[in-house]
Amino acid sequence: MAIAIRQDRRQPEKWMLEQGSFLQLQNDYQQLLRNNKELMDGIHYSQLIQQGILPQERHLKRLFDEYFVLFKPQNIIGGDLYWVGQKGKLKIFAVADCTGHGVSGALLSVLALSFLNYVILGKEFVEIHEVLEELDKKWIETFHQGVEYGFDNDWMEIGICAFNSETRELQFSGAFNKLTCVHENEMTTICGNRYPIGGWQLEKTRTYKNHSQILPENTMVYLSSDGFKDQFGFPEGKRFGTKRMTQLISSVAHLPAARQKQVVEAAFESWKGPEVQTDDVCLMGVRL
Repeated sequence: MAIAIRQDRRQPEKWMLEQGSFLQLQNDYQQLLRNNKELMDGIHYSQLIQQGILPQERHLKRLFDEYFVLFKPQNIIGGDLYWVGQKGKLKIFAVADCTGHGVSGALLSVLALSFLNYVILGKEFVEIHEVLEELDKKWIETFHQGVEYGFDNDWMEIGICAFNSETRELQFSGAFNKLTCVHENEMTTICGNRYPIGGWQLEKTRTYKNHSQILPENTMVYLSSDGFKDQFGFPEGKRFGTKRMTQLISSVAHLPAARQKQVVEAAFESWKGPEVQTDDVCLMGVRL
C-alpha cells in the first residue's frame, strides 16, 4: 500500500514533466514556423529582385522582332540567367548557368549580370570571345581569396552571341555551352570551349574561340543552360537528354516564337511529371 501511495505522489510530477515537454515542443514548432515564414518571404522577395535585374520584355522587343525565353528556376530563385543588349551595330544576347541553386546560385547570377554589363557596355572589343576572356579574368579575380581556404571552384557556363543585322554576321563564343541554329529544317550546332568561366584552371591565360557565320534570313538561334536536357522524367527516371532536346527544337523552329515557348514548356512539364525539377532551366530562342 505504501508503494502505491508513493507511485500516486509521483504522478503529478510526471504529468508536469510531460506537460512542460509538450509546451516546449509547441514553442519550438511555432518558432520554426516563424523562421520558415521569414525565410520564404525573403526568398520570394528575392525572386522579384532577380526578375527585376534580368532583361525586361521591352529590352527584348527593342532588339528582336520574334523571340522567347523559358526561365524556370529550380527553387524560386537560381543560378541561370539571360542577358541582352546593344553595342554599336551589334545585338548581343547570352544565356548562362552559375554553380549552385537557390540563394547561392542567385547571388552568383547577380554578379554575372553585373560583369556582363561592365564588360560589354563599359569596354571595347572587336570579337565576342574577348568578352568571355575578360569575364574569366574578373571572375578569377573576385574569387581568388577562396584559394587560402582551399575553395576556389565557383564557375559559370555561358553562351554569347553578337549579331550584326546589316552584314548578317553572327559571332558566337561559348564556355561549356553551345549554339543551335535552324533554317528551313536544317540544323547546325556550334560548340564552345570545354571549360567554364572561372573554376579550377590549369592554364595561366585562358582563351575562348570565336565562331562566325553569315546567317540566312529567318534563322532561329537557340541558347540554353543544361537544366532542360538534364531533367529526369516520370516514370522511367531517365534524363530528357541531348537527342530529345535536338528533336524538340527541330520540330518547333518553324512555329512563331510565342508558340514555340508554349510547346517546349508543355514538353518539359509533361516529361517532368510529378518528379522534382532537377536544375534551373533557361532556354532562349531568337529569330534573326
